[in-house]
Amino acid sequence: MKTVKTAICLFFVLALIQAQPLKAQEADSTDKISLDVNADLVSRYIWRGLPSSLTPNIQPSVTLGYKNFSAQVWGSYGLSQPYAEFDVNLSYNIGAFTLSVWDYYVNADEATATHYFNFSDTTLHSVEGSLTFNGTESFPISVTLATYLWGDDKDEEGDNNYSTYLELGYERSIGPTNLKLFAGGTFGAGYYASKAALVNIGLAATRNLQLTEKTALPLSGSLIVNPDSKSVYFVFGITF
Repeated sequence: MKTVKTAICLFFVLALIQAQPLKAQEADSTDKISLDVNADLVSRYIWRGLPSSLTPNIQPSVTLGYKNFSAQVWGSYGLSQPYAEFDVNLSYNIGAFTLSVWDYYVNADEATATHYFNFSDTTLHSVEGSLTFNGTESFPISVTLATYLWGDDKDEEGDNNYSTYLELGYERSIGPTNLKLFAGGTFGAGYYASKAALVNIGLAATRNLQLTEKTALPLSGSLIVNPDSKSVYFVFGITF
């Protein structure tokens, strides 16, 4: 828990450092409502260094934004083997910071799945709160701290694990390609590992494939290593 408190304190330090830029960014917020509809096709679905689905998945999303608020529904569905995930996200941006609440619902095995509206002790929902520092031009390091607060994240005795994940990221562009280095880990036994461990280290690359003068197809590739499970993944994706 001391490590968790140290990570939280880091956010407060960053907030103080970025106080002036935050005011400027808040002044640029728009009153218009935005609506984005996208879909990703990925060769496999790896999340925070863990294999959610090792076969191709289609991942649609709809995002509604207004001022500093956004609401999103996101899903991932297996194309060759059963896998279904339906997530709901509410976020609020404060300058370089994003505060989010997620409701994850995973139905990986249709034979044992419970009803979506089951919120009892056997629920397949997991609620997570997260805080992200997105970095700035002068400090291009992103920091994400996320903790499961309720739901399908329990130990053998049925108590909440409060599994916590911390990730650092660094982005830069080389020509038309955007690169992101990332490293993430957990502080103890729970959803991500059986002990404190690094679980997600890698490099992600994205670029646009120009189809016509006005149309481009975003492509992505990620090399992901989970040192704890000694696993390596390479994921290719297309965004429509």
